[in-house]
Amino acid sequence: MGIYLKSKKFDLGAGKELFILMHQNDAEDLGIKEGGIVLLGYKDIELYVKVIITESKLAEGEVGLYEEIYEEYHIPEGRRMLIDIPSTSDALDAIRKKLSGQRLNEAELVSIMQDIGSRKLRETEVAFFVSTFFNPGFSDEEIYSMTKGMAESGEILDFKYIKSNKDLVVDKHSIGGTAGKGITPILVPILAANGLVVPNTSTRAITSPAGTTDILESVMPVALDKERVYKVVEKTGACMVWGGALYLAPADDEIINVERSLRIQEFQKVLVSIVAKKIAMGASFVLIDLPYGKGTKIEKPDDLEFLRREFEKLFSKFNIKCVTHKRGVKGPDGNGVGPVLEMRECLRVLERDEKRSEVLEDTVIAMAAEIFEGVGKAKKGMGKKVALDILDSGKALKKFWDIAKAQGAEKVIKSIQLKPGKLKYEVKSERSGVVKNICTREIVEIARSLGTPRIREAGIYIEKMPGDKVEKGDVLMTLYATAPDRMEEGVKAIDLPKLYEL
Repeated sequence: MGIYLKSKKFDLGAGKELFILMHQNDAEDLGIKEGGIVLLGYKDIELYVKVIITESKLAEGEVGLYEEIYEEYHIPEGRRMLIDIPSTSDALDAIRKKLSGQRLNEAELVSIMQDIGSRKLRETEVAFFVSTFFNPGFSDEEIYSMTKGMAESGEILDFKYIKSNKDLVVDKHSIGGTAGKGITPILVPILAANGLVVPNTSTRAITSPAGTTDILESVMPVALDKERVYKVVEKTGACMVWGGALYLAPADDEIINVERSLRIQEFQKVLVSIVAKKIAMGASFVLIDLPYGKGTKIEKPDDLEFLRREFEKLFSKFNIKCVTHKRGVKGPDGNGVGPVLEMRECLRVLERDEKRSEVLEDTVIAMAAEIFEGVGKAKKGMGKKVALDILDSGKALKKFWDIAKAQGAEKVIKSIQLKPGKLKYEVKSERSGVVKNICTREIVEIARSLGTPRIREAGIYIEKMPGDKVEKGDVLMTLYATAPDRMEEGVKAIDLPKLYEL
């Protein structure tokens, strides 16, 4: 039996978590303890929230609402609200069943996705579900049902009406595993400048030094609501926004939070996550970037065929055309690692700066060519020329800032204006040779120690890339930090023999 309490606003924020304050006597009447989850009901709103108990911050009969709740759901002060103990979750029974090695049906998987997305499950319970990706894993039928349930756990957007594009909505996504996220901020403007509709969402860093969202945020707002996203895409043909600000596949966002704290990802989960998000964004043509090489997520080329097959098979079940872009990598995508340094690399390519990374540019052009030829925007074999012409003409740079301004950027920022942290440390080579490989895992460890992605100015600029000749004493890379203790941690994380293969 629930109780009714009057709403009271508190100017406190709790991030992604939803919290309420309850007086100790009310909590005892309901039978709820500190940190417990309750159902908060107001009109047609039902939220699963965590409880913080107090004796002094509010009176009996009141419920304190953190700003994430009253701002997002527009709940006035002094309104009567239901607080109740949630009913037993069928999802927990399904998770227990999966942990014991049994298969789940569609209803059970949909139930899990809904309860994760609504925050009905605790973080520890979500972590138990995440563990089942590793053991026992999921069948093809389970993967399909889970993807469907994850996509339907939130809103599904529709951009097929924009620019008379005949139902063609294009996007790109990478499985990750390489340092440097400069591809998307260059690729999206190139595609949009050629008339394609490209509503792109990205995530913050999970296992990388910076996510695409983290680097874009250096120059433009990325946390846009649904209505604003529609306006941006209608105006410019594209967007580059943080998926976490939209109610798209919210179950995935909650799972990502667990993965981030554990610093783990599993390929079946990556598959489900990517496909569900593209369904939610209304995509009809998707390029999946599959980088492979030593120190990346895919070290064995043999695994590429398996991933290609799995992505194409799952996308086809949802009537989405998928092409995979397989590429060997021996180091980061571009010389910069860290939000500001990576954004500077993107702008250098768009600006046609002489210091731009040719490796990054070539990778983007190859992907753009594959998409242009795949959707009929370029004849076979002519896609690279079309993409390069768009870059050289300045159309891609203009489109980038058109998108940025539509998203709320106040001014154009040039690459030369983006400055890394003032503290720097040069990592010098202990011997001569030719750079064969730069280990992504080691780069991630150093960059994280420097404070990325939270500290935007922190990061690494790589002076010697794979294929470059090195003499003993040459500077291999420069570390940047904003505080001495962070720089000290970054330097401690350097293991040169593992980092550089000469």
